Amino acid sequence: MTAAFLRVGPTEALTRLLAFHHAGGSATAYLPFVRGLRAETESLLFGLPGRDEGEEALRPTDFEDAVDRLAPDFRAAVDRPCVVFGHSLGGLLAHRLVGTLPDDRRALVRTVVVSASASPRHAAAAATMPAAPFVSRTRASVLEDLRRFGGCPPELFEDPELVAHFVDVLGHDLHLADTYTPGGGDHRGVPYQVWYGTEDETSATDALSDWADCGPDPVVVRGFPGGHFYLFERPDAGSALQELLHKAAAPRPAASAIPASEGEL
Repeated sequence: MTAAFLRVGPTEALTRLLAFHHAGGSATAYLPFVRGLRAETESLLFGLPGRDEGEEALRPTDFEDAVDRLAPDFRAAVDRPCVVFGHSLGGLLAHRLVGTLPDDRRALVRTVVVSASASPRHAAAAATMPAAPFVSRTRASVLEDLRRFGGCPPELFEDPELVAHFVDVLGHDLHLADTYTPGGGDHRGVPYQVWYGTEDETSATDALSDWADCGPDPVVVRGFPGGHFYLFERPDAGSALQELLHKAAAPRPAASAIPASEGEL
């Protein structure tokens, strides 16, 4: 199977960042964000299939299908201390995937950062379970979402073909959110941080704070200047991520590196 990620940084790095993109985005969106990270870190930027024209048949059919497709590469990637980061829809994917890990791999996850992401309880309550994309949402409403969330250059909206493509991609990604189910899983011992942009009008405070129910450890909630895509607007979030990766590199008696099986990664 083709790897579901882009690799940035040295393969022999002591730590890994495993990142999951937002709805309508792609793994390449994280490239400016991770290129300034510490040299001892390798970043694996996971991407949902079917982003490019002509690959529409590869798109996941619902949230569970997306998790099933990402899980093998994700599990293989957790072979050393790592930080898992997910933005918006990517936060829900990251959370679910961490819950699929066996105990020995889960012990290597030093921190999970869910960014601008509704909690599993809120996401499940909002899921309408449509049979297909663009059933409960229209293309017009998805276009409005594209404008509302921001993150797109103004010139994109001047090109009808580009607009149609991104509306199609975003609509299919929002279908994953619309078919979300919590799914359980084991998250014991994994520290969580909830990040958000203080000027993000799309994120409800209670939807973020509900992440506290997702594990036995206290959840750290951190606000950063900016909107929904605050992490690309200012260096603050990148600096905070650097700190987490630095801490992840510190030895911990309970965890040791696990060699990836032959053929993995």
